[in-house]
Amino acid sequence: MIKLRETLARRLNRTQEVRHKSWPVREMVEQLTALSDAQFGQYAFLHEPLEGKFSAAQKEQYIQAANRCGQETAASWEARLSGGADCSESQPSRLLTKLAGQLGVTVQDETVPIGGGHVLFAQFVEPNRITIFRDCLERLDLLIRDEGLEDLFEGVDFRSVLLAHELFHAVEFAQKDRIYTQTEKVELWRKPFSNKSRILVLSEIAAMAFAKALCRLSFSPYALDVLLMYSYHADAACALYEEIMAAAGLPLTQETGEEPC
Repeated sequence: MIKLRETLARRLNRTQEVRHKSWPVREMVEQLTALSDAQFGQYAFLHEPLEGKFSAAQKEQYIQAANRCGQETAASWEARLSGGADCSESQPSRLLTKLAGQLGVTVQDETVPIGGGHVLFAQFVEPNRITIFRDCLERLDLLIRDEGLEDLFEGVDFRSVLLAHELFHAVEFAQKDRIYTQTEKVELWRKPFSNKSRILVLSEIAAMAFAKALCRLSFSPYALDVLLMYSYHADAACALYEEIMAAAGLPLTQETGEEPC
């Protein structure tokens, strides 16, 4: 599910406690789209419930494996859907439509989600339904026009990016007995009974890699988290940007940025 990582209300409370800089949107986009998949993986692990159980080296290995899983899954399905022909020039939307059909997944568009405390971008509901919420896409399009960012996202179909992410979760559901993100587990304790748990963040990392590959993106879809949040609340987006850059090993200095409004 693609959603704001916390309830928007919780994120807003945090930004009220700490005064964050107001970062120019173009600067944030240029910095975020330059980050590697590995750097975004470090950010993603911040939201893993078991994060504290892994060493830095283990996290790096998991991030590499999850990205590889997403990339290889995308390549496998692309070859399968194209019948082995080169489809590098084909429209991602067509591939995704074929993939949804192969998986028996129904895709529907709604304006905004009904109820709940999260701002959702898209969601996969087992066993076979994906919903894309148009409100976030409309806000994103408006933000890109207002900020003059068209040159940074030329040819990007944002709906396809959301759809591709959710289709990976549909693939996971169909292949849960053999796909890496579902079978990889960590042992929490051994005595008196062994208890193993999935590493949830691996699914999100792989889904982003899958979407990046199928949508022919030059940047990680994780970069869109900040823009999508910005369209709802600028201060929360700036706080998220700082969090991502710090996790990527590129903390921002207090001398840069503008004072909060």
